[in-house]
Amino acid sequence: MNGCGRIRRSLSKGWTPLVDAELRDLRFGTIRLDAGESITMETGTREMAFVLVRGDADARISGGIEARLGPRDNPFDALPYGVMVSREEAVTIRARTETLIGAGSARAGSRTRPAVITPAQVGGGWRGIGNWRRQVRFVCWSDNTEGNALLAGETVTPSGNWSTIPPHRHQFETPGEESPYEEVYFFQFSKPQGFGLAWQFDDAGEMDQAFSLKTNDALYMAAGYHPTVCGPGATLYHLTFMAGPHRVSKSRVHDDFRFLLDVNSVENPYATQFAKSPPQDGL
Repeated sequence: MNGCGRIRRSLSKGWTPLVDAELRDLRFGTIRLDAGESITMETGTREMAFVLVRGDADARISGGIEARLGPRDNPFDALPYGVMVSREEAVTIRARTETLIGAGSARAGSRTRPAVITPAQVGGGWRGIGNWRRQVRFVCWSDNTEGNALLAGETVTPSGNWSTIPPHRHQFETPGEESPYEEVYFFQFSKPQGFGLAWQFDDAGEMDQAFSLKTNDALYMAAGYHPTVCGPGATLYHLTFMAGPHRVSKSRVHDDFRFLLDVNSVENPYATQFAKSPPQDGL
């Protein structure tokens, strides 16, 4: 097992685990609820982040914290709501309308304060240029929530455009350039015919694989580079969960593709990423 791959599975009502034992630490699943339905999730020894993909719901965290998540008609145009909770907590979610939530978790050595993220607290902006321009959103990030390892964000890629470009890797500890973390992408397309492709590869040539992408697919990565492209005719959204020892997103751009930054006078979009940074073009 190379720690990279795609999972395609129907989403059940309630909790559906998608990435469970494929990675060392990071886990991911979805919550689907009809109006009036509810679910309670126990975190145990793990911290969890919940991101509302679409719908409208109320969340209650043990200790008396209550918040409304939504409404959010779709993830392509509307900004997200999120909840970050620590180990030894319980979260109850009750849907007001049909609701889809993505949830990631990672092991947590210590307890931290819970946080509810509204659209006003979401950072990010546009990244890239030309046909690799996309919108990045930082939801449960290192500078707007507390946590041990877990981060959550989103990316919206226009029809025909590439995402996660230039190809980057977050596998090794290289001070100032690269920090190791596992990652999961969960995909949605704005039309039922929507599709995309992902390429996973490494420097040694030991991993070289590609996957088709459809709505509700999950792509997981513990190694290598992983550029993704959206097919024509639909917009691509992917929800991202990351887990690493430094709770930071810092990646190494592949040497062969650094020219994309140089010829376009674009800074490395993976060098420093903060939730509270103002939206910027060309980053």
